[in-house]
Amino acid sequence: MRLLLRFLSVLFSFLLCLPGWSKNFEVKGVITVSDGRGENASPMDVYFYRPRSFQANGRVLIVIHGQSRNADGYRDYFIDSAERYGVLVLAPEFSREIYRGSRQFNLGNMKNRAGQFLPIGSRSYLVIDRVFEQAKSKLSFMQKGYSLFGHSAGSQFVHRMILFCPSKMLVAAVAANAGWYTVPDTKVKFPYGMGNTIEADKFLSQSFKQKLIIMLGQDDDDENHRSLRTTQKAMAQGSHRLARGRYFYRTAKEMAQRLRAPFFWEISVVPGVGHSGRRMADPAADLLFGGSD
Repeated sequence: MRLLLRFLSVLFSFLLCLPGWSKNFEVKGVITVSDGRGENASPMDVYFYRPRSFQANGRVLIVIHGQSRNADGYRDYFIDSAERYGVLVLAPEFSREIYRGSRQFNLGNMKNRAGQFLPIGSRSYLVIDRVFEQAKSKLSFMQKGYSLFGHSAGSQFVHRMILFCPSKMLVAAVAANAGWYTVPDTKVKFPYGMGNTIEADKFLSQSFKQKLIIMLGQDDDDENHRSLRTTQKAMAQGSHRLARGRYFYRTAKEMAQRLRAPFFWEISVVPGVGHSGRRMADPAADLLFGGSD
């Protein structure tokens, strides 16, 4: 299998050198996939950046935007890193028309408007694996797994995906500068905790085995930031994003110890950076790709 993958990778690189193929090789663009949500399936735009150094079996990074829903902008934040590491960047757009508000986007469509939990198959987190599989055929790559990055509301999406829908395709994830968290605490009810969810028992040990880096801007400590949630339960996690990220990591580590579960999560604080997806992009790529093949 390794020899076959190597042969196909060499063939792919050779084809890029051919005049006809090279003209058809898009470095930057957008593809449209189905989000695959059964009867509610909708088209989803996925913005991509594919450096010419990208190999058919090269690494793939899926980037989740924040509440501004600017998937194309988040793709562009990673262009320099994509070139440096030869990584394909995919940035799906969770449009406001289809994924309305935080309930359907960064809270993962876990509940309906009446506050009732929906079936697992309805959750927005499952879209990521579907995006990856469809992009594989549309952009002609063979990688079996992906890394994941989310910032702000996208970071909320990422850490909840790992808690509630851990994926076997996920290699590693970075959750950067979330405004507040769903902590792995069974005494606190969703969305601030996992106390009233079946996943508290079903997935936690599996979630802790996934490689998750809680990435925090050292200067993301504005207690009066315009978009910072200030509910009582959010403030219980800390008075600003930096404090809340540390609280989330500490609570998760303590829970893993109580469960005697392997714990592969990490925390990383980036000096001199506040609440900026653009400035977190390069440090995140370095963490995900800098020390591996």
